[in-house]
Amino acid sequence: MESNAKELSQRQHALLLAAVQEFIASAEPVGSHQLVQRHTLGVRAAMVRNLMAELEEAGFLAQPHTSAGRIPTDRGFRYFVDHVTTTIPYNDRAQIELHYSAPAADRFAVIRDTSRLLALMTGQAALVTAPRLESVMIERVQFVRLREREILIIFVAVADGVQNRIVTADQDHDQAELDRMAAYLNESLAGRTLGQAREWIAKSLRDDRANYDRFMRAALTLGGAIVAAEASAEVYVDGSIKAIEQPEFMDHEKLRELLRALEDKTALLYLLDRSLAGIGPLVSIGSENNDARLTGFSVVAAPYASGAQALGSLAIVGPVRMDYERVIPLVSYTAKALSRVLDH
Repeated sequence: MESNAKELSQRQHALLLAAVQEFIASAEPVGSHQLVQRHTLGVRAAMVRNLMAELEEAGFLAQPHTSAGRIPTDRGFRYFVDHVTTTIPYNDRAQIELHYSAPAADRFAVIRDTSRLLALMTGQAALVTAPRLESVMIERVQFVRLREREILIIFVAVADGVQNRIVTADQDHDQAELDRMAAYLNESLAGRTLGQAREWIAKSLRDDRANYDRFMRAALTLGGAIVAAEASAEVYVDGSIKAIEQPEFMDHEKLRELLRALEDKTALLYLLDRSLAGIGPLVSIGSENNDARLTGFSVVAAPYASGAQALGSLAIVGPVRMDYERVIPLVSYTAKALSRVLDH
């Protein structure tokens, strides 16, 4: 048998999907008699044993002990995720819609409560990243002279409140001049995200005109102070206590690995950022995670947006033996529901 996943026969395909489903449900190695009794495979137990041996040789199943049944490998789980049909049950969909129908204090409360919703519905650890500062959209900027060369820079972000910082300018400017600079920047920056504004200002400063137009260069320099700092993403985590009830975390070392990953967040943020570039859920399974701290876990993540602008991601982190058939559509639907709420 070819080891390529595309070369699985119809029987091997059906058997592998059944074996993964059984292992997800029981967390125990799966035997041939168990599969024959619980699934309509159309073959006897002896044939099932042969097929399981072939799948083991191809790297889709593994046998933890000589006398034990088989468990799926990361490759077996990947095949399952790529081939199983996932739809969100009506009850899950109704619970999500009910959650977002309740009034919230502000958009950050809605985003923060999403991690609580996902943890409650899955029994796994849930993460949601707040919008990065560079992804917020600028409504207007304002400069206030505090004292000689000291300026308070204020920018109002659409739906995200007010940010401000104090800078020391290269030269002194009176308030009237600062007001003209703010008006000049507002014409070009309003409606751009902070990241887009950074690119526009950097490009404008390279323009020949900025080299001889003192007013323009001073305005762009102050504008650059607005967008200079990149704030790290704030991450809301919920459900870590519930997650440790999974059988895998009876192993104390694996539990420590999970808690370290949730506390550090560096490795998880890489995956959450990767999901921002996609249009659907990202599923990263065990050894597919580029960070050694996550090789024992799976992550299902999806981006949420406001309009066409991706703002952040939400994710479920759990054992490789995750209920993908339920978690993938749940994460995807929740991301879309959160996006709808933020649009309104």
